[in-house]
Parts: sequence; C-alpha cells; structure tokens
Amino acid sequence: MVDALGSAITLCLIGMHGAIAVADVPQFDEEAVQRGLVHHVVDGAFGGAGQYGCGVALCDLDNDGDDDVVAMGAAGDQLRIFENNGSGQFIDRTVGSGLPVTIRASGLVAGDYDGDGDLDLFLTRWLQSAMMLRNEGGLNFVNATAQTLLTGITGPGTGCAFGDYDADGDLDLAVGMRTNTLANQMRNRLYRNNGNATFTDVAATMGVDDAFPTFQVLLHDLDRDGDCDMYVSNDKGLPGLSWNRLFRNDAGVLVEDCASEACLVIDSMGVCVGDLDLNGLPDIYCTNIATGHVLLMSDGPLHFEQRDAEADVQGNATGWGALIFDADNDIDQDLFACSMMGAPDYLWVTENGFPMVDRSKASGLGDAQDSYCLAAGDVDLDGDVDLLMQSRLANLRLYINSAPKNHSSVSIRIVGVGRNTHAVGALADFEVHGSTVVREVIAGSCYKSQSSYVLHCGIGTEPNAERVTIHWPRVGALREERVLTDVPTGFVLPVYPPSRLGDALNDGRVDPADRAACDACASTEFGPACAVFDMDGDCRITELDRAAVLARLLDVARDGPVGARDLAHLLDGWGRPTLDLTGDKTVNAADVAFLLANW
Repeated sequence: MVDALGSAITLCLIGMHGAIAVADVPQFDEEAVQRGLVHHVVDGAFGGAGQYGCGVALCDLDNDGDDDVVAMGAAGDQLRIFENNGSGQFIDRTVGSGLPVTIRASGLVAGDYDGDGDLDLFLTRWLQSAMMLRNEGGLNFVNATAQTLLTGITGPGTGCAFGDYDADGDLDLAVGMRTNTLANQMRNRLYRNNGNATFTDVAATMGVDDAFPTFQVLLHDLDRDGDCDMYVSNDKGLPGLSWNRLFRNDAGVLVEDCASEACLVIDSMGVCVGDLDLNGLPDIYCTNIATGHVLLMSDGPLHFEQRDAEADVQGNATGWGALIFDADNDIDQDLFACSMMGAPDYLWVTENGFPMVDRSKASGLGDAQDSYCLAAGDVDLDGDVDLLMQSRLANLRLYINSAPKNHSSVSIRIVGVGRNTHAVGALADFEVHGSTVVREVIAGSCYKSQSSYVLHCGIGTEPNAERVTIHWPRVGALREERVLTDVPTGFVLPVYPPSRLGDALNDGRVDPADRAACDACASTEFGPACAVFDMDGDCRITELDRAAVLARLLDVARDGPVGARDLAHLLDGWGRPTLDLTGDKTVNAADVAFLLANW
C-alpha cells in the first residue's frame, strides 16, 4: 500500500510537472478529410440491432514505421484501409487489399497471431460471424477464420484483445460478447493459441465465459508480474447479478479477484488503463452512463481505490471509448473520454495533481457528435499523440495534436521475443526529472479499437528521458529486461531484447555483416538503424559496443565465453558458410586464426 506521505509526494510531483501545462493547453485540429481519411460511418447505432459504434485501428500494418488506419461501418459495409505516407497523409488502399465486406462490423484488434512479423486483424461482428484476417504483407489480407479454427463466433461481438495469458510466447485471444442482446446467449470467449496458428476455446475451462453483457475485454499486466491479467467491462451492472470482473493470472490460471475492489457494478462501457498518479502501477478508468464514470486508482498490486470524484473525471454524459495518454507532453498523464447524446467529449488534463482540469473546449476537442470508438498514435511523427475517433452519421475524425512547442517527447517501439513479435504485454518505465510513468504495449487498447504500438512519453522541457527500463512479458520462467539511458527525442527508437542485440538480420547469430554495420554506426549519429548494436543501452555506439558485438560474433557455440568449444564448432563447420567469421563466406584457416587472435 502507498502510505499517506507517499501519496502526498506523488501528488506534489504531479503538480510540479503539471504546473508547466496550466498555460500550455494542447491544441487539436480536426483534419481527417484534408489528410485523405474520407470514411463516413452510417452503421453502429445505439441499442437493439445496432452495435454501439464501429471500431477503428491506428497502427503500422505495412511495417514502414508509421501508423495506418482501418475503419468500418460505412455504407456498403466495406472494411477499409488507409496507408500513411509517412507525413500523416493517407491513401485509400482498400482496392486489392483483400479486406472483405463486413456487415455489422463491431470490434477490431490488431496482433501478430502467427508470429510472422506483421499485424493481423481480428474483428467481431454484431450477430454475425467474427473474422480473422491474416496479413500477408504489403497491406494484403486473406480471410483465415476457418484455418485458425475461429468459426462459429456469431454472438453480439464487442471489444476484443490479444495477449499471452499462458506465457508460452504466442498471442492468445479474448473476445467480448454483449450476452443476451436480442436473446442471443453466446458468452465471452478466450482462445488459447496452439502455436501453429490455430486456436482452442478455453473460456469455460477457465471460468471466464461471462453471461454478462460485456462491452470490452482487456488483457493487461495489472500487477506487473510478467503475464497478462484480464479485466472485463460489463453493461447493466446489478448487485449480485452483473458486475465488472478482474481475473488475476496465477501461472496461467485466471482467478476472479474481487478483493481488488475493481469489480464495479455500473453500466460499464469503455475501459482503459494507464498510470495517472505516476506511482508505477496501472490505474483503470471505466466509462458509464451520465451518473458518472469511475476511476480506480491502484495503490498496490491488484488493489484499487475509487477516486473519480477527487479527480473530477466523472463527467455527466454517457461515455464510450476512453484513453489515458500525455496530451501536452509534460510527463504526467491526461484522460480523454468519448460522449454521446449531444454532450461534448471530455479532455481532462493533469495540471496540479487532482482534481484534473477539463480542457475540452480550450483544446478543440469539445465535439458534440455521438462518439464511440477511439484510437491514439502520432500519425505525423512530430512527437505528440493524435486521436482518431469514430462518430456515428459522420466522417471519421482525425484530431491532429499541436502540443506546446516547448515540450518534447520520447517514443519507443519494443521489439518482441519469439512469436510475440510486437512485444504485446511489455512494460516500460520512463524516468524523467524525478518522475516515473509506466506504459504497456496493448493489443486492444480502447473500446472496440486498436491504438499505436509505439509507446510515447512526454518529457516537458527536459533534453531526454534519463532512464527507460523495459520489461518484456514472461515466456516460461524467462523474463528479459533492459535499461536505456539518455534516450533521445526526434525519432521512434526500436528497443531490442538482450537476446537479439547485435543480430540486425534476426537470423539467430551475429555475423561479419553485423560487425561491419556496427563499425559503421560508431562513426555516425545514433539513430533507429543503429539501435540493435547499442549493447550497453546508453543510446550511443562506442568502442564498448563494438567489442561486445565482436564477442558475440566469436561465440560460435552460443554459450557466452569464447573458448575451446567455439574452436571445436568452427572446425566442425569447415568449408561451410554458416559459421563464417571473416566475411569470405566460408570457414577456413583465416577464421581459425581470427578466433585465436581474439581468444
């Protein structure tokens, strides 16, 4: 538990940094149409046969370093994809993409379920069959629902999530169902990834097949132990009959934990997670009807205290999608919530701790449309977080952020381990000027929608992030960790796990080409292409890094030290190119001499 003194210190630190933002309100300009996002949503009505909004995705689907857009719900029911050209301008690439016509499309999540390095799409539909769309590269998709054994998901599908609940290194899938909608009794699903791009439903076995009307499922490492827990946002809460559910992950077994005080009884729709008080633990925010949204602040691993009144973030409108992010790049976290029925959306900014300040109107985000689904990412790569919003009977809204110009940020893209190629479930602790904020890579980050996989942290007027500690999700008993220092601004920094360092081609070994590339990086300005050779994490390539890369090249046996085993392996590979040390594409006397000279 955080004691009273600790809480006071935390709020004081928030206030110190938030004071910067009082006069520096971020500005958001709606620019969807002029940036090429022409997509008028007509589907997703409130109630009955309507699916309460249609999800959106803002993530890098072609692996070119910028975030693309997927949208649903337009006339004709065509799922559409828009490619980002690198400057935040979008080109409609739907024709030839293989994306299908999807009647009653509802929820959307992106994750690399087959471990081939690109993001696939899973979408729920309202009383129609859900779909798994496999990414073949180049913004080309195929319907892989049958091959993945995910047929028969025909209930009122809502928000879904990917995560590795069993810590076996691949992504499992949780699917929300608003059970008992129009008498349909299909319950929530949890699918274990079998490791061969197929899935098995284990929801009933795990006891997570809610009969409640679910709007969103999150898979998130709420207690920071390296595996994902589950939080379920349920509508029509009634004491003893329906409530939000938190399932603690105990070594791959999901156990409901209402002692956490997170089992709310409200009309819960959207749910998001983030560290609002900068205590290193994730807080939970649930949108509700106009009686008031709920903020659950974590005061210890898997223990929460309701503090929405203190934070003044209850609102007075029925809400849907919500996100915790740093809108003004001042280190602390802010909160955005979509609203409907003529009420404006909310942007609450942290300026002097709690209460937070409603800056919706001043920031340009006071949209009175019926807004449902929401995603966030830096679409124009200018260092601040933009918002993509789906409103009904309106074009998509793309709010371009102009954060205070005197504020900077750092952005990282965590490279995954094994089949979890995008590091879903990884945590990063950003330390800036005495404060620490935790961010997580999430697949299924908001109500029915997918936000960017890039982790963003505002740093105010500081020159860099002093320290970033990355914790990869646990695979079996192994959990890789890494520390970076003096993390620079100005670009998205790829962060590689320790096991991958030095291996630019990801072919399982450090070879002469890797060594040559590392040597070249030592004489150039540090940037994304050189990050894989930053062996000591100081965001520079120095002689120490070059020596460490050389040591990995010489470690032919891959057992750590360079010695007799490496020589034996080298001799065993005589005349073959796979263990070449000198770059002449064969193993011969020159390689032996090189190894002995550097023994």
